[in-house]
Amino acid sequence: MKKFLLILLVVAFAAVLTVTSTGRSAEGLLDKAEKASLGTGVARVEVYAKDVRENYRYISVGSFCIYGCNLANAGIIAADMDTLLGTAVFYEEEFALTDILEAYGAKSLIIQSGENCINVYAYAKGCGYGVEMQGERVNMQIVLKDGETVIGSPLVMGSY
Repeated sequence: MKKFLLILLVVAFAAVLTVTSTGRSAEGLLDKAEKASLGTGVARVEVYAKDVRENYRYISVGSFCIYGCNLANAGIIAADMDTLLGTAVFYEEEFALTDILEAYGAKSLIIQSGENCINVYAYAKGCGYGVEMQGERVNMQIVLKDGETVIGSPLVMGSY
């Protein structure tokens, strides 16, 4: 019986360690954005959550809130949200896809050409579980368009 309880305790500890080390999707993206060395840096960040917090500036409220901020404040806002849905990092520069994938440690899985942009769905360790698209597990969306790059996790939920 003691051996069984010890095994159960070890398995429970490993599960907690795994969940806490993977982090939530949005927070993982913010960590990667802080470390990425892309061009002139981050222009703005959007945090998506179902929570309404009057002490943070929000861009819009609908079925979820979009909070606009800079990269330094995004982590604070994301950590304060109980129902965090994701984040998006906006750059005022269009980068080569290979540079983005390398900077964020991501692997491109699905590429779609849109009207004025290219959408790339990717997977990066540390950016949460993500969503399933076309039989692939994605946790990062990269939007490339004239003069701008948007990187969201798990998806970009605002407008781009």
